[in-house]
Amino acid sequence: MDEATLSDTLEALADRRTAAARRQHAHPLKGVRGVSDGELARLLAAAWHEEEVVLDRDEGALDRLFAAAFEDGLMAIGLVAAALPDAPDTALDLGLGWLERVDDPQSADALGWFVLGPAALASGRGLAPLIEAARAAGHEAARRAVVSAGLALTPEPLQGPCAAALRERLGERHIRFVDAARAADLTTLADAFLRDESPMVRKALRRVLRAWTADDPAGVASWADAVRGGLPKLLKEEVERARRRAARAARDAEAAGDDDDGDEG
Repeated sequence: MDEATLSDTLEALADRRTAAARRQHAHPLKGVRGVSDGELARLLAAAWHEEEVVLDRDEGALDRLFAAAFEDGLMAIGLVAAALPDAPDTALDLGLGWLERVDDPQSADALGWFVLGPAALASGRGLAPLIEAARAAGHEAARRAVVSAGLALTPEPLQGPCAAALRERLGERHIRFVDAARAADLTTLADAFLRDESPMVRKALRRVLRAWTADDPAGVASWADAVRGGLPKLLKEEVERARRRAARAARDAEAAGDDDDGDEG
């Protein structure tokens, strides 16, 4: 894999207006080039066809790409996500190493959702290494990345430019990592970061709870019932939404049962 060529291509696609817009939302220390999400997705899809990415061989190149600039980092995340099924342990080790350097919300979300979450599942190593690494990194973007790994534990369809290479690999537009929310793992993750005081982290946990609610509102309600000491306001709103959906589903199921009884009579 030629990471220098990918970075040069990104630089050629950059423009000042896009860079200015990017900087309103991301301020990574490694800098912003100014490449739109659409261009980034197009380049990622092309790179997957043109660049032979082998994780066990290309760790160094991917690591250098991740460190080059904001957009380069998203490219690296997208390429690792597409190659992950071939070497999930290598992907997880790369992702854990990047936790120390991730420093903006979009990159953190992508790293968690596209690399850390699916690699934890595919490698069989579970969430413990992620939670430990986030705490060791000691900064909020790392914790946000690990919380965002929870999205991979729900049937939430992949979104964003980092999905482009994986879509090319699979030949599908709509991709999710699991068919049903993994309640036990989500409970572990939510418990680990429930009391985090960073707004950046709480917003990520709210997003995970929302995705969990969409598939399993009763599971979210059950998790919340077991929490001692109450919930932060931002999360309480999502839990109340889950309770309403769970109650509505229970009423619908009861009504369907009554209809079946009537038909049998």
